[in-house]
Amino acid sequence: MGSTAYRSYVLALLMVIFAFNFLDRSVVTILAPYLKADLGVSDAQIGLLYGTAFALFYAVFGLPLAKLADGWSRVKTISLGLGFWSVMTALSGMAGNFAQLGAARIGVGVGEASASPASYSLLQDYFPKRMRATVLALYSSGIYIGSGASTMFGSQVIKYWEAHYTSATAPFGLKGWQATYLVFGLPGIALALLALLTVREPVRGEIDGLPTPGDPHPFRSVMREFAAMLPPWNLLRFARAAPDKRPLITNFVLMVGLMIAAVIVVHFTDGLLNPTKRPVVATIGGIPFTTNMIQWIAIAIGIYCSASWVQTIKLRDAPAYSLIANRGFVAITLVGGLMSFISYGAAPFVFLYAKTQFGVGPEFGVKLGLVTAAAGGFGAAFGGILGDWFKRFHPAGRLFVPLIAVLISAFTLYLTYHAATVDAFLALAGLNMFFHIMWLGPCGASIQDLVLPRMRGTATAVFLLGTTVIGLGLGPYIVGLVSDVTHDLRAAILSTIVVVPIIVMCIVIAIQSFPRLEATLIARARNAGEPV
Repeated sequence: MGSTAYRSYVLALLMVIFAFNFLDRSVVTILAPYLKADLGVSDAQIGLLYGTAFALFYAVFGLPLAKLADGWSRVKTISLGLGFWSVMTALSGMAGNFAQLGAARIGVGVGEASASPASYSLLQDYFPKRMRATVLALYSSGIYIGSGASTMFGSQVIKYWEAHYTSATAPFGLKGWQATYLVFGLPGIALALLALLTVREPVRGEIDGLPTPGDPHPFRSVMREFAAMLPPWNLLRFARAAPDKRPLITNFVLMVGLMIAAVIVVHFTDGLLNPTKRPVVATIGGIPFTTNMIQWIAIAIGIYCSASWVQTIKLRDAPAYSLIANRGFVAITLVGGLMSFISYGAAPFVFLYAKTQFGVGPEFGVKLGLVTAAAGGFGAAFGGILGDWFKRFHPAGRLFVPLIAVLISAFTLYLTYHAATVDAFLALAGLNMFFHIMWLGPCGASIQDLVLPRMRGTATAVFLLGTTVIGLGLGPYIVGLVSDVTHDLRAAILSTIVVVPIIVMCIVIAIQSFPRLEATLIARARNAGEPV
């Protein structure tokens, strides 16, 4: 749709929006030392702020918002979401304690859940199939552009604030980290208006010869998605839809099992920490909630809602379920989740580690930000280009890229956190980011190749469940928890490498399954009842 120049503009604008997505979520990286000093938070709580408080609502709201992307205007979905998360980022700067900051982070997660499913779907209708790994990789480079910019500009805001204000003279008594949130949040509102006014909504699926109409009742469908995740509505649906009651029993067993597992994990992890590292964050109904309780209850809720939602797809959209519930799709999703576990696990602690290990100040944030943006951006783009090139020679060629990425980046991660000087640390960190992020474009394009156009938002949401629940929900918190227990942040970050063998195994399964799944896509959809 449109000229090459206009399509390039749309891609560039969506990439910038995605960069703002990570600018606002990643600012915790540069603010971590200041949050620890001003709010007295632990490393595990830094992980909770960066990961779980954000990830739970990002995952839960991402599923209904993906349905909105499949049936309503994707441009409006993106613009409204961007405006909302920008406001919540600005409100983070008004927080006076950990609980208030955590609540604002929840709002950021809700808003940001709108971006990727709608953007992935939109880009599929602007660019032909042969270019999609490259396009998605360029879009995904916004991860490191945004992450780098958050570190670079965040450090400058803090440096300026410390140089010009004291606690007595600062406007409204704001501290440097609070001012950073305000400065980061407000520009996103203008960007949301720009997207709404300049991006045209293409015909869904037309570029693939499968034009698909929108949903005549998109918001009603969104409410059905929420009902698919949450009791008692999902339980009532299972009870009515399946005479043999097996889905109902399965869902109930899952609920009880997750509750028991959460209690066990909370008890175990609380036992590892001394009392000063497990403070009460909030009291609800007279019940005191520690950081560990919030973390593992949130993870249990996220897993339950996600599993319930996937379970109901089988009842209400059998063709979509048949194309998603297979070894290849699941393996690619797990690859994304576990690769994100490694990168998200380290992300909130990079600046904190450099400050502790090498004594750097805010000025180091500029160097770290530039390296992050350049290395991650070029790595994502190179991975997509390489994936599209491999695709010419093998149906599953794109999936060879994440195999290369995980093997090389595991080695470079180890070298990074054994660097003897700050310059070596910075150079190796950039090298690690370049290789690690190469997986994203090829995996994102591969899952799109396994579904029909009308299912792209849903498929993206399922794929992002892995990166969100496994990667963002577990990675930062587990690294922070291990650091609090061992008092060794380096060992905590490097402990994420233990998942590398599982990633390799999943990639091998995906490579073996992909050619058959792609070749039989239309036939399998028809067999499941899709009118194509």
